[in-house]
Amino acid sequence: MSLGILSCQSQPQKDAQNMATDIQKMVKGNSGLIPTTTNGFMMTAKIDGREWKAIEMYPPDKAGQVAGVNNRESIALPYYDRRNFLARVKTKLGVDYGGVDMRLDDDIALYSAINGEMEITKSEDNMAEGKFHFIAKGFQSDKTVEVTDGFFRILFK
Repeated sequence: MSLGILSCQSQPQKDAQNMATDIQKMVKGNSGLIPTTTNGFMMTAKIDGREWKAIEMYPPDKAGQVAGVNNRESIALPYYDRRNFLARVKTKLGVDYGGVDMRLDDDIALYSAINGEMEITKSEDNMAEGKFHFIAKGFQSDKTVEVTDGFFRILFK
């Protein structure tokens, strides 16, 4: 008899867990994030020498940025629209130029580029690749972070 009660009590817990999983899948599916792949969307960089790789990216036309995400960390580079983006072969990054937002899983969390550059290195009808580097300053902090060897690939529909 106790086995029947235990199994009945665990079913609502299983239902709640399944519902939570379904909600997470739905939110993620509607967020617009696309998993990175070797031949698809991709973003990598070194942050103060530490290897960093996006596991998901936002489509630039939806986000208005070239944005890569890895759990609680992200890098977002300037993006205008496809034509203007591809026309700007080199773009200065920083306070008076193209804005860069970066989120790190540290005590500062938010950073903005103060100096750097982004360059489109390859473009085709359905994609663009580029490289970037910048120095970012922490929000309400004097802490700086150097981002080097940045690479991205975005796909166009």
